[in-house]
Amino acid sequence: MMMNFKKNQNNAVCSMDCKNCPNGASQPNPMDDPMFEKSIAMLHNWVMLEAIREDHPKERIVMVILPGAGGELLTEDGSRDIFEDVYDEMEADLVADGELLLHYDESDVIETDGTRYLLGAAEVSEIDQNGNECSINLFTLERTIDYVNENLTVVSIGGELVPALRLI
Repeated sequence: MMMNFKKNQNNAVCSMDCKNCPNGASQPNPMDDPMFEKSIAMLHNWVMLEAIREDHPKERIVMVILPGAGGELLTEDGSRDIFEDVYDEMEADLVADGELLLHYDESDVIETDGTRYLLGAAEVSEIDQNGNECSINLFTLERTIDYVNENLTVVSIGGELVPALRLI
């Protein structure tokens, strides 16, 4: 906690950073900063990424995302278990300036006004400089989170608002 020593109305010195305290220094709470939340999420994901790497050093690590429900880091085999029978027939799009490859079931995509929206789960992996799929790393993880946050929206289906990911 940052300490600010200021005199209060009684000329006493106060070192508390109490928000909205008439006697102390009014400081913004650093935990209210959106970057703090992102930093905590990135730290959590980094720990998870390292744990998976330690347990499965030879397997490719991917992230499975679901619009409106976040994402989960898994091995490629774990992802295959989620997508079961459709894994081999999934569509793939390069996203995030060609840095990420998004695999999804085409039946989970709707198109409206010329824009395609993903309603279901997708697998995200990194594309290296040679165009090969490889494990997600910390940079790619951050890029994935940014991509999802930038393209997460809702669409109306039969009058109901449904979380969706805009496919660009």
